[in-house]
Amino acid sequence: MSKLLNIVVNTVIGLMFLSSGVAAAYDNGTRKIDQKELMCLAHNIYYESGGEPEAGKIAVGMVTINRTADPRWPKTICGVVKQKTVFVEPREVTSTRVVKVGWFGKTETQIEKRTVFHRRTVCQFSWVCDVTRRIKQTDQRWLDSMDIAERLLGGDYLHYKEEMGEWLWFHSSKVNPRWQNTRKDIRIGNHIFYVDKNQ
Repeated sequence: MSKLLNIVVNTVIGLMFLSSGVAAAYDNGTRKIDQKELMCLAHNIYYESGGEPEAGKIAVGMVTINRTADPRWPKTICGVVKQKTVFVEPREVTSTRVVKVGWFGKTETQIEKRTVFHRRTVCQFSWVCDVTRRIKQTDQRWLDSMDIAERLLGGDYLHYKEEMGEWLWFHSSKVNPRWQNTRKDIRIGNHIFYVDKNQ
């Protein structure tokens, strides 16, 4: 491939990544990767699929990146990974108290009902709300997660996009969330991956 054609191809791929919200760019034909976005992607791969085979880790990375191009999610990888939804749920609380009434000190029980509002935060990726353990930098699962994140942001995303398509959701095979408007596409390791029902 000629040097000029190589620069053109790299520029087009770089623009495709930028237009989908993936933080990467080309400078003189060399890909620059935003380190913050890289770390967010690597953490998500590690916590969601650290014990999975390589294909499972890649698939989780693909879901994360695919969401950046969909208007239902933030435009950056870190935004997608850290996204939280807050639900405000009303709850009726009943309290009773015994009071003295009248001249002779007769007691009576009064029941009071009031509505309180409970805030519940749900993370798109559960580890974001629940993580307590630290990553050992020498852990092979972490090293593999970093390698896959670097490869996906370094250009492999487009290669896997053809193979893995438009996955936007996944969950453990141990649960059955019964999501609306999704279609089960494939199982990889212990995860099931989904696309929009209309695709």
